[in-house]
Amino acid sequence: MCATARFLSGSVKMGRLCTSILLLSICLNCTSQKQELQMGVDVFLEHHTPLVADARVGLITNPTGRTKTGITTIAALQQHPDVNLVALFALEHGIKAEAKAGEHVRDTQMDSLPVYSLYGSDRSLKSALDNIDVIIYDIQDVGSRAYTYIWSLTKVIKAAGEHDKRVIVLDRPNPLGGLTVDGPITEEKWRSLVGGLYPVPRAYGLTAGELARYLNREHLLACSLTVVPMEGYQRNTRWADIGRDWIEPSPNIPSPESAITFAATGTIGALGTVHIGIGTDMPFQIAGAPWINAEKTARDLNALQLPGVEFQPIIFEPDTWLFRDKKVQAIFLHITDPIAFRPTRTEISILAHLVATYPEFKIPKDRYDRFDQAMGTSTVREALLKGDSAREIWERWEGELEEFSTARKKYLLY
Repeated sequence: MCATARFLSGSVKMGRLCTSILLLSICLNCTSQKQELQMGVDVFLEHHTPLVADARVGLITNPTGRTKTGITTIAALQQHPDVNLVALFALEHGIKAEAKAGEHVRDTQMDSLPVYSLYGSDRSLKSALDNIDVIIYDIQDVGSRAYTYIWSLTKVIKAAGEHDKRVIVLDRPNPLGGLTVDGPITEEKWRSLVGGLYPVPRAYGLTAGELARYLNREHLLACSLTVVPMEGYQRNTRWADIGRDWIEPSPNIPSPESAITFAATGTIGALGTVHIGIGTDMPFQIAGAPWINAEKTARDLNALQLPGVEFQPIIFEPDTWLFRDKKVQAIFLHITDPIAFRPTRTEISILAHLVATYPEFKIPKDRYDRFDQAMGTSTVREALLKGDSAREIWERWEGELEEFSTARKKYLLY
């Protein structure tokens, strides 16, 4: 889609609208000079390939798995004389990260290797692991528990623990940073690949490797798990400071900005009544509808002084999906500080504003379960329908967030 999104304060042309855990201690001599960031894959290739000596290796990856030279992790492992790569594994969106959300992913081949689907396949994880000794994970995540990759990894970790296989996670940054812990803890009723398979907040403030360590130990997954940490990464590192091009981990996350705002609009999108930018150049970065007064909504939300975000009013006309060919007024989430940003507080604030301001806004009854699953609880929806303020809602989960934040400390690598 090519469209023009008109910012109401100006105009801008938009384009296409587990029992033992081995932690590798690779903290080198610290200096005051800023260290170049090395992804886990680069650290592994330089220092730690003996971990897979004489082992049959499987790899979970997609196009985000790349080395500092830009070659894929698949190619890097295939070319390495000490690595016997025998199989690839695909998660949601497939090995090329091109399949739509929820679309069945089939077995295929790539670079002369079999690709086994771990998403939408009837195959048991045991049979998928039968012909390998160690499975390596190298995928860029977005830092939200509503994104399915980390839960597919968790299922692999659990299966590996049950069947005496090893797992190695090659760590990558969390686009939300390593400090943001936000949102309700998933309740047991709503646990899934979307709501989260284990009780963690919507934004968990951990890298994939750190979360894997947390889940493996706290939930007794009993896997022989190794995390290869990055070098030069700090908890307050912003993606803009990393110096790497963003590669889409899935079709609707084309930029780090979309990755950051995913946790702030994804549940709104589950309602099917508000446009969140899917099919535009700004997926997950906007929230709009024909009945919204964008200037008023931006003004009211900016008055809340939510951290790390500024709301800008825009008008656009989508040519796909919801409100096709209609003029839509929307707010654009301009992230001013991704480390300070609180995505779930932001999403709840948007929802509470819509409930209080626009009679046209509805939470359809046939979407209750979908919304609750994405949020990980029914209490948020129930509070919104009752007319509770955003602050009243988010203050209810502060105690459990403090408990989680304390529990996660022992698993931090940076």
